[in-house]
Amino acid sequence: MADTNLNRRPNNSSPIKRAEKRRKTGYTARIAKSRKLPLWLANLLLFGALILVVLLYFFWQADRERRSFYRHTREHTQLLAQVIQLNADNAVSAGEVVKKVAHTFMLNSARFIDYLAAIEPFTESELTALAFESGLNGITIYDGHEWVSGPPGWQNNHAAAILKAAAQQARFTHNIEGHIFTLTYPRREGEGNIRLGFGAQRLESLQKQVGLEQLLETLSNVPGITYVRIDPKTLPPTSSPPSLKEIITNTGMIVETSLPMNEKTLTAGFKSDFLVARKQGLWRDFTLFALLLAGLGFFCSWLLYRYQLASLLNVRRYEQRLAREREDAALGRAAAALAHEIRNPLNAINIGLQRLEIEESGLTPEHQPLVTAMRNAVGRADSIVGDLRRFAQPLNAERSKTDITALINDIIALYKSKASSSGIEFSLTIKLSPQNKIIQADSSLLGQALENLFKNAIEAQPEGGFLKIILQMNNQELELIFENGGLEVPETEIKKIIDPWFTTKTRGTGLGLAMVERIIRAHNGRFTVEGAGPGILRQYIFLPKQMKVKS
Repeated sequence: MADTNLNRRPNNSSPIKRAEKRRKTGYTARIAKSRKLPLWLANLLLFGALILVVLLYFFWQADRERRSFYRHTREHTQLLAQVIQLNADNAVSAGEVVKKVAHTFMLNSARFIDYLAAIEPFTESELTALAFESGLNGITIYDGHEWVSGPPGWQNNHAAAILKAAAQQARFTHNIEGHIFTLTYPRREGEGNIRLGFGAQRLESLQKQVGLEQLLETLSNVPGITYVRIDPKTLPPTSSPPSLKEIITNTGMIVETSLPMNEKTLTAGFKSDFLVARKQGLWRDFTLFALLLAGLGFFCSWLLYRYQLASLLNVRRYEQRLAREREDAALGRAAAALAHEIRNPLNAINIGLQRLEIEESGLTPEHQPLVTAMRNAVGRADSIVGDLRRFAQPLNAERSKTDITALINDIIALYKSKASSSGIEFSLTIKLSPQNKIIQADSSLLGQALENLFKNAIEAQPEGGFLKIILQMNNQELELIFENGGLEVPETEIKKIIDPWFTTKTRGTGLGLAMVERIIRAHNGRFTVEGAGPGILRQYIFLPKQMKVKS
């Protein structure tokens, strides 16, 4: 491909100084690169440690809840023991009071009946009526010879035998099976005995309501208590808190405790629903918090990884730019030295050849074409030296408002006649809004780069072909696509055509596309090439969106 001559643009900044400045700017990134432990991994380990701390806190909280529940269980068991003991004492006292009340009532009733019988003996019907009115089950009077009973048959033969026996004092009994209180009273107003019967159902029911069995049943129905029982076995006395035992049932877990009480053992089972619910709540909170921490940790690590990866890429770009700047600086010094050393003799040769042409009268017809060919050769050598110097010098893009579409149309108009004579068709497609056509760019440098691409496309297709140009926006970047035929480079070497000194032509230095890449890079853009098909080269120019001017 042909090379394009670019006008020299003065730049007083030294490439060595700019490379050193960029090296210092990338110092921090290189430090990050040299760290043994990546930031994203350190962040992940930090969040892992936080999750571990939360897990340890959960176990501590669960153990605290368990110990608190066990402490309350022991306290409740001791309270139950006190309640049961107090109720047992009250039950005994109540039983004694009930018996005493029944005994007093029946003794007073016997004395009254004895007094009435001494005045006038009772008949069976009268005793029956008196027993009904007094609330007694029955009355029997024995005068030493015969007895009168009302209602008849309320006592058995065994009771009649007791009645016949002489009694020195009142005898009070409680028949539990028969549910009756009986009193045998020796008469004071006459001979014989009086026997009374009083129903004990109500008093027994009252005593049962305040009894131990009813209390245990009532306590077992209290919320939070599964069962309370009194075992006949005796536990050895101990000053330590009562032991606890966890029992797993079909309905859940029960915490059982045993406590010695009056030569017996109080055993109580407490529901651990609260403890289980509390543990489940702690597990749920821990799981949610751990998932939140894990998600946040992975997200932050991903961000740090992307940031560190971007930093490493920037470091590599800085290093590549630094290497390129150093290479360009070295090339510039070498080119300046070569140009100085080569151009002087070339100028002397050119002056000598011009003098020979002026004095052509002294030349033979055979020497005249030789002098002309030598002057053309000197001109080509001088052009190569000029291209080398222009490529080696640093570029400084002096940006101003530039209409990219107008710039392309001007270059098309410049090369249209030459393209038509070579049988090359131009195709321009513009997919830009009016406000995106105006950019900040160095119109002279950017025009030279575009002109170089046009010349390369024409010179690559001497027997005719095409050149397609597409101008559009791509991800907030201005994208120019140049596609032409005449590619003779293998696919494995397409990327190399941008490199300096790489050329497929018999003449040229291979600096054409390399110069285009330098100009686009000076505008903070990108220039890439790829094969679009057999013998077709596609070239991309990307200019950043910051170059757009808002209308």
